[in-house]
Amino acid sequence: MAGLLVFKSLADALRAGFQIYDRTHDGYLVRTRTSTGWAMAIVTCK
Repeated sequence: MAGLLVFKSLADALRAGFQIYDRTHDGYLVRTRTSTGWAMAIVTCK
């Protein structure tokens, strides 16, 4: 089972190829397209 990536900054997520999907209370929900579908991750900006 795949895990959920957690980035400490939005810049790190964008550098890894993710794009902003939604805003959360503590940061962002980001996504990237893979060969098997969408990969999701969260960015915590505390």
